[in-house]
Formats: sequence, C-alpha cells, structure tokens
Amino acid sequence: MTDNSKLSGREIEILQLVSKGLTNREIAQMLTISPNTVKVHLSNIFEKISVSSRTEATLYGIEHGLVDVPGGGEATAPKQSTWQELLRKYAWFIIPLTVLMVVLVVIFAINLRQSPPATGVQPIADLDERWQVLAPMPEGRAGMAATTYDGEIFAIAGEGPEGVSGSVFRFSPNTNTWSRLSDKPTPVMDVQSVLIGEKIYVPGGLGVDGHPNDILEIYDPRRDTWIEGAPLPQPISAYALVDYEGQMYLFGGWDGENALDVVYIYDPQADQWRQGTGMGTARSHAGAAEVEGKIYIIGGRDANKPLNINESYNPQRDIQGDISWQQEIPLPEDMRVLSVQEIAGFVFVFAEDASQSDVIIHLNTQSTTWNYSFEEIPFDSMTDVGITSLGENLVILGGKTSDGELLNTHLSYKAVYIVSIPIINR
Repeated sequence: MTDNSKLSGREIEILQLVSKGLTNREIAQMLTISPNTVKVHLSNIFEKISVSSRTEATLYGIEHGLVDVPGGGEATAPKQSTWQELLRKYAWFIIPLTVLMVVLVVIFAINLRQSPPATGVQPIADLDERWQVLAPMPEGRAGMAATTYDGEIFAIAGEGPEGVSGSVFRFSPNTNTWSRLSDKPTPVMDVQSVLIGEKIYVPGGLGVDGHPNDILEIYDPRRDTWIEGAPLPQPISAYALVDYEGQMYLFGGWDGENALDVVYIYDPQADQWRQGTGMGTARSHAGAAEVEGKIYIIGGRDANKPLNINESYNPQRDIQGDISWQQEIPLPEDMRVLSVQEIAGFVFVFAEDASQSDVIIHLNTQSTTWNYSFEEIPFDSMTDVGITSLGENLVILGGKTSDGELLNTHLSYKAVYIVSIPIINR
C-alpha cells in the first residue's frame, strides 16, 4: 500500500536514500544540499511517521510502498546510481577535474601567507571577509540558547539587563531584522536548545533563584506557543546538548554544587527520559556535536577549571550494551569552550584560550587533527555567547565582556566554503 500523504516529495527521496544505508553526508552530496538540511528533513520525517531511528523509518517506507524491498518488489522511484557506478561512468570527466583541483589547491597553498603553526595545530589563512556584522540583538544577552529553524535564528532566554530572562527573539536574515516572540514560561540562563522535527526543546537551566531546575519547555515556532514536557531526572544547567535521530541527548552539566557525568536521553514521541552510560569525566559547560553517528563531547569545566578533554559517544553501541565511549584527540590546550557546532562534517569550537583570547578551531574527524581557523578574531574577547549555525556560517550572539558587561553582538562567520560540481549526463 502506498501512503505518501504524510511526507513531501523531498522527504520521500531522503527516506529512499536512508534505506540504502547512505550517511547524512552522502545524501547531502547526492542531493546538493547541506548535511544540516538533511538532519532537519530526517527529524521532520521521524516526527511525521512517529519513528525514532533510521531502521524504523526504513521499515515504515517498505510497509507503505515508499521504499523498494531489497532483492525484489516494485520500485516506487527510479533506482539511484551508486557512487561507484558514477565514478566508473564519468571517470573521463571526474579524474582530470580532480587532478586540476589538486594542482590549484597546491598552488594556492604555496602562495598562501601563513604564520608559524603551534605544535600539532595548522592555522588557515586569516580571511577578514569571512566575517559579517549583522543587526544587533534588541538588548544585551548572555548565557542564552540559540537555534536555527527554517532559515531564521531564535535566541531564547539567558541573562538580560534585568537579570535572568525568558524573552525570545527571532532574527530574519532576509530583512536583517529582529522581532520579539512569546516569552519562555520559565526564565533561565546557562541553557541550550535543539530542534527536533519542527519544535525547539529547552531543558533545565539556571533559574531566577540561582539554582538549576528540571523543567523541560518546548517551543513551537510555527504557532509561537510553549508547552511543558516531562521533567529532567534531576535539576541541571550548563550541560552539553545535541539531537540525534529524533532524540535529545544531554551530557554532564551542573547540579548547583558539582559537575556531573550523567547522560540523559529524551524521546519526544514518548515524552520520556532514560539514562545512558555516563561520561568518563564529570564536567559542566562542555560542547557537543554529532558527526556520522558519533557525538563528540568537547572541553568543559570541573570546579571552574577548563579541560582539554574530547570524548566521543556512540548511541547505537550504548543501546546494544557495547562500549559506547572513546577517547578522541584532545583540544590543543585547556580551553574555556563557549560553543561547539557541526558544519559540513567538521566540528567547530569557539573557545577562550589560555591567554583569554577568543579562538575558533575545528576538528577534522577524518584525519583527527585540530586546526585554527585563523590566528586572531577581529573583535574583543567575550564569553557566555549564544552560538548556532546557519548553512555554512557560525552565528555568534550576545555574550559578556571581561568586565561583565552584557553585549548585543550579532556576528556571522563563514566557516566553510562548499563548491558543488555538477555531473553532466551525456
């Protein structure tokens, strides 16, 4: 039976590619979209058909005639060529083009003026044109949650001019303007958020009374409304947060007295929390990013001491009862991590180094090396910023100066350049 009433044409196309075992990055390359866009589509698919994993989505697709049954069955869409088939078919075009690109990259690298690299770190050129100063936030804000939805940026809660706040602002890049939305019912700071499906989830945080809370509040940007979800297993602020296959993963944090090593997983469909295998090191204020099924938990603090720890967590292995944690290459030094974002398969870290200067570094998860994006950021050091990604850009919001002054900063940094090479059919 064919049932495509729930899913759009693009969502069916992505579901078909998921059923073939392709990763988000491979799907993005095949459809000439970003991996972040693939993640948003997958979250929407999971929510629409009420599943929580790629396997369940594939089974749904088979049952409803949206996905070909392996080894037989009626096809519902033209069969996609594999990358191996494409390479063989278009080798006459791809190989010379690849050689030309390599030659151009080598020439560019030779002529590129670089400063001497620090040990184990390779700086990239300082390109001022990567930065844009955009419309400032309506007010100074620090410790907020920042999320991107439908090409717009949402800044939620945080510390404002009058203390801990629940105010919500939306930035529209097309008009370069901010607008005020419905306040979050519970004002909080030291908080994060994730987008799952078409809702923004904001757990815990430091409340007006100066203590962490266990409240989960969920925002619907389409209706500008808030609802409350199942409370956290315990009060937590300053945690790391990431979404993976339609579920929310929370790592570590602060309970008001100590740094935590906990892992809590929230299922939006069931509105339930469960506990995962804890981290090797208790820490608060870490950052998290998911790349190809591994969640990297980077940096953090224990008793306010910055840590250079980088561990990865494998959700699937944890479900199966296998060893789910792995030590990864540590940060180049003990850094005060301010935010971690995944863009185009790279993990970007915005942090304050030992000299109290802000830096942006990125981890190539394939070669497992850290690289400085450039030597010096063209603005004064600031902390407690809100950061999200929009396409290939890091968006930096608000923050505090070293004197504790609240900022209404709004900056965009072009983290990566993606060049799409069309394949021409003969």
